[in-house]
Amino acid sequence: MKQGKLAVFLLGLMVAGVLGYARVNPIGGARVVLLDETGNALTGQGKVYYTVWTFNEKGSIKVLEKGSLERKLFFPGNTIRITSNVLNEAKTIARKIGSKTAFIGVDVWVVKNGVVYTLPPDSFEVTAQQETLPKTVKLKFNLKEAKKTTIAEIEKRAGVQPQGYLNPPWFEWRTIREQRFQNVKIPVLIIHNNVWSEVFGTADIGITVQKYWGPDVTVAMGDEISEKVEFDPSSITVKVLGRSITNYFAGGDDITVPKEDFWGYVWIKGTVHYIYQKEYMCERNSLGQVTCSPTGNERYFAKIDNFAITGTHGNVKDIASGATLGKPPYNFPSEWMKKSSGISGTLSKPVYIADFYGKIYAGSDGHSFGVGVPIGAILEALSRGNLPPWFATITVGFSVSDYSSYVMLGHVKNKGPSSSVTFHAMESKYTVEIPVHHWYGTTYEKVNVPIGLYVEVNYS
Repeated sequence: MKQGKLAVFLLGLMVAGVLGYARVNPIGGARVVLLDETGNALTGQGKVYYTVWTFNEKGSIKVLEKGSLERKLFFPGNTIRITSNVLNEAKTIARKIGSKTAFIGVDVWVVKNGVVYTLPPDSFEVTAQQETLPKTVKLKFNLKEAKKTTIAEIEKRAGVQPQGYLNPPWFEWRTIREQRFQNVKIPVLIIHNNVWSEVFGTADIGITVQKYWGPDVTVAMGDEISEKVEFDPSSITVKVLGRSITNYFAGGDDITVPKEDFWGYVWIKGTVHYIYQKEYMCERNSLGQVTCSPTGNERYFAKIDNFAITGTHGNVKDIASGATLGKPPYNFPSEWMKKSSGISGTLSKPVYIADFYGKIYAGSDGHSFGVGVPIGAILEALSRGNLPPWFATITVGFSVSDYSSYVMLGHVKNKGPSSSVTFHAMESKYTVEIPVHHWYGTTYEKVNVPIGLYVEVNYS
């Protein structure tokens, strides 16, 4: 009899344990652990507000969950627990658009003693398929990179009556304007030939990696940046997030550029998209009325929503690709480009695109970004005045599933008659904060990135 009661008791403990685990670790959901730059709980810096979001089928931002976190006694309280139902919303969207992974964005604010720290967003990816075990993600945020203001300053700026701490405020990003353009030619290899030789170039995208890959999402953030004309790296933070869509894609083409001041470029087709948002602080007064005031912080996203597909072979989707003689119609601002170290191109000897990456990314782990296609310049031209001129500096990278290979390879070649020329790849003068993925997790590094890949050919 005692043994029977003991068995029932132990069984009850097991059931309670399983139910408790399911609450703390949602089946098929995710646990997002928020840390500061030192690896400690972000809640140690103050009260944390967060928003979890993704992109919907049309590429617009869709909020999945909002909330706040606080440290309580001995418990750090720094974990966002996303249920499987919430995460499945993003996974369903990913499957509908034909993506192997779902993009999950995370916005974070830290409030302490009336001071508001707005942090650049971060992101992670989950497989589009259903999973039984929860995913655990650790995201690090550096308060030194935050846009800092006070609640009193925001209220004064908006001309609203201070509400005090009986009704603590919350924060949100709102989309003010967005545009997407379909079947756009996206230059991936641009050649400006200044020598008395023909120059051959080829760009192979996704052909050699044999892994799924996709375009990264780039975000630019700062105070009232919609009013700026020139790009100012001291006030505009540029950061690369996860990938908007992933699959087994392949594309590219080759081109021969005639001698003496001729241009040519290899392109792929896709849908390009920008999103412009403003940050608001919202407060509820004693009557329950909500007032939301702009803080001055703004941000822009630049991304490729999808590619134009011409067919498939096996599980690989073929991207519409081609080559055009002439200068691309989208101009990256020359004042924000500089030449990388030159590479000699002797007669008929190929110079590989990977060699240009090696020059630009020397001494860094930035190679996971690969080529930086000029999506900002394309969008700035197509938007017809809806984007500030500095937006043309923004680029978008391509990343492989394990972040260990270059998505775009190929080469350029001096076809003569000049016996030797010098190839220079163009890179950004400003740095971009990009994710670097290691076996132990993800870190961010600020690096100069390739533009195009845009190659100038000059006499040695």
